[in-house]
Amino acid sequence: MGRSGRRKRRRQRTGRAVAGTTAVEPVARGNWFRRQGGGVQTLVVLGGIALLVVGHVLLWGTVFPAVGAVVGPVPVVSTVTGWLFGGGAFLAWGVYAVNHDTAKPEAVRRLRTVAWVWSAVAALCVPTGYADGISLPVDFWAGVYAGAYGVVAAPLAVGVVALGWWLLVTKLARRRGEPSHQAIGWICVGYAVLLLVWGSTLLRL
Repeated sequence: MGRSGRRKRRRQRTGRAVAGTTAVEPVARGNWFRRQGGGVQTLVVLGGIALLVVGHVLLWGTVFPAVGAVVGPVPVVSTVTGWLFGGGAFLAWGVYAVNHDTAKPEAVRRLRTVAWVWSAVAALCVPTGYADGISLPVDFWAGVYAGAYGVVAAPLAVGVVALGWWLLVTKLARRRGEPSHQAIGWICVGYAVLLLVWGSTLLRL
């Protein structure tokens, strides 16, 4: 009976230790922002907003005029270069999604990092009153605004694509399930190309 009692107590202690470890793990795995206090979170948010404002001013006030002066003499190059700042982010996400299931994990991580960084640059392109006052070569301006308004219209585009998928695939084709990574990737690529075509044609009408 003595040995049986000792074994039972050891199992109980082991069970409590495992339970304690399980309870602590979710806290350790939480992201850095959530682990911070309210004051730190507020400072991080305010710092992020300040960086966005400064980045927007630098991009439109310094980077765009300098790049536009270089590529301005060549219309096609000028439009594509301007489009790359905003529209290129959708292309980057498309490449990431298309290769998500086939590329090596390291390559997928690199593609995801590039897409996120490019998205941050694209967010700085959103036009404001300050941006409207910046003078740029017309072809470069058309490309920049095509990509910038593509970023603004992205939530609407997502809604249109979701509705189209529901009507065409779920209702008409009667197929269940969400679109694959490759399908999402090609949709992103198509949206990026559409913005480039818009910058090359419709903005000139």
